Amino acid sequence: MEKASLLTPANPHFFQPLLTGFQSHLNIPVTFFSKHIEGKHEGKTVKLRSDCSDRTWKVKMEGHRLTDGWKEFAKAHDLRVGDVVIFRHEGDMLFHVTAFGTSFCEIQYAPSGIHVKVKEESEEIGESSRREKESSSKLTCFSQSVTASNLSRGAVGVPLDFARRNGLNKGRRVIALRNQEGKTWESKLKRTRSGQVFICRNWRSFCTASKLKIRDSFQFKLLENTETPVFQLCSLSKVKPKKETLSESEEDNVVDKTETPRFVKITTTASSLEIGKQHLPVHFTRGNKLNKPGKIVLVDKDKVEWSMKLNQDSRSGTMYIMGGTAWKSFCAANGVVVGESLTLELIRRGMILLLKFCSKMEQPPFKTKARKHKRARVQRLTRESRSEDDVSSQEGIVK
Repeated sequence: MEKASLLTPANPHFFQPLLTGFQSHLNIPVTFFSKHIEGKHEGKTVKLRSDCSDRTWKVKMEGHRLTDGWKEFAKAHDLRVGDVVIFRHEGDMLFHVTAFGTSFCEIQYAPSGIHVKVKEESEEIGESSRREKESSSKLTCFSQSVTASNLSRGAVGVPLDFARRNGLNKGRRVIALRNQEGKTWESKLKRTRSGQVFICRNWRSFCTASKLKIRDSFQFKLLENTETPVFQLCSLSKVKPKKETLSESEEDNVVDKTETPRFVKITTTASSLEIGKQHLPVHFTRGNKLNKPGKIVLVDKDKVEWSMKLNQDSRSGTMYIMGGTAWKSFCAANGVVVGESLTLELIRRGMILLLKFCSKMEQPPFKTKARKHKRARVQRLTRESRSEDDVSSQEGIVK
């Protein structure tokens, strides 16, 4: 079966991360359901297909949930918590499904691992093959997005765990960038003092020639069978995220319109930046059941990850981020200074919690305006006082 383009403008699509309990049912996003399904399709069954099999799976649809038949589809594809599935609607309630592992690389299945298994031995072979290939992808693939910031700076970040696993986090190193047409650019990897790794040469030229634009996401595969490591562009998505930024009214409300708040707005203070401790709003932590200390990763605008701690105040019970100098550095990397607010999006990568930077709101110059009004008022009162004194003097002279 010829593999179709993963995402095309002609085919509406949605993606869902698989959370605990996904085996029993899968939710279709309300916006997608109301726009593309509700009132247009009377059937109560959808059909699912993938590139790994010629089989079509019939799954019952109850409201905007996939129920009966979904469990069998998930089991046959060995889907697990932390995986991400993308559904592309191809018409007549037929969806093409593509699965990505926790490394954000597309899962590759062995032929014996996708068909319904009737023997224990074939199940073990299929699972082993799938996990081995996914493990290999984790070592050789990473995903990124094009942003206005990394284009203007001419440098794009490489995930730190990827760089460490492949020995790319030591000093400068010559690499090559290769697009899908086979054209190659010489580039360099640079390690900063903080330990972050960046591709810092010919990045803009590569994006221009590869027709990569702001908010496009892509995947690099590391090829090491050559003298110089090659970063091969192996997949590309032109689809914009559902909510890259929030409107002013949404930022004021902080919580989005889903049942659990994904977005949170926090305002920095001199104290929080100095001691590296930032409290989180109670409604946000309660809504997402963030009530236990642990590890949390903050992702800045260039997709650089900052590892910090999520702690709980023993007296008030409120949760806060403890990052030491990392919190101040994270804010600086996003151009956030004292008094400014930043909006973060909560993302769950398996058991790992991430807060991804979305936008910032500059502090309105209320104090400056207040000082100007106060100065103008003082000047007005002074002029009035002087006028009264002049009148009194003139009256004294007349007398």
